[in-house]
Amino acid sequence: MTARHFIASLALTSCLGALPAAAQEPSNSGLALGVRGAFGIPVGDSGTDLSLKDTFGSTVAPQVDVSYFFNRQLSLGAYFQYGIGSGPGDACADGEDCKSKVLRFGIDLDYHFRPAGFVSPWVGVGVGYEIGSLEVGEGAGNSWFRLEGYDLGHAHFGVDLQLTRSIAVGPYISASVGQYNKAAIRLGNAAEISNDLSDD
Repeated sequence: MTARHFIASLALTSCLGALPAAAQEPSNSGLALGVRGAFGIPVGDSGTDLSLKDTFGSTVAPQVDVSYFFNRQLSLGAYFQYGIGSGPGDACADGEDCKSKVLRFGIDLDYHFRPAGFVSPWVGVGVGYEIGSLEVGEGAGNSWFRLEGYDLGHAHFGVDLQLTRSIAVGPYISASVGQYNKAAIRLGNAAEISNDLSDD
């Protein structure tokens, strides 16, 4: 079975803005929009002779999330992250155009310790799904390799600096554990080959 043993990502910035209508409610419940930027470092194997880092490389990954705050401390939300990978680097043949990307989406449950303070630490857990792909060449005759599977669990910790009632910024760090269970590859104009890794 091919496993993505551990994925760690360090966010450069985190921004969370509660919608004005939500902020005016006495219960402080309502929707919030988050925009984040992260730098991801993969660890584990990809089911090939290369590690995940050598296959997809490190990623720069913008993320958007929409959360519902039950009160000022507890929120449940959905996130979508699009990571642009550095690719296999030296493993890519001279003259070839190699591109990689990692898509992640799922749900998070977060708890904010001091929501009324200027400095507000928070922690969260979640689950999701991940799709990583590597493309070599351009046009109809390109080759690609794709892995996908479940983010079985991730945890993150951050600190928000409350700039206004509805806008906060701050750093966070996140780590996840997951497993790829599907793989697909196409070499040039050949037919796509798919494989269920859960059967291996």
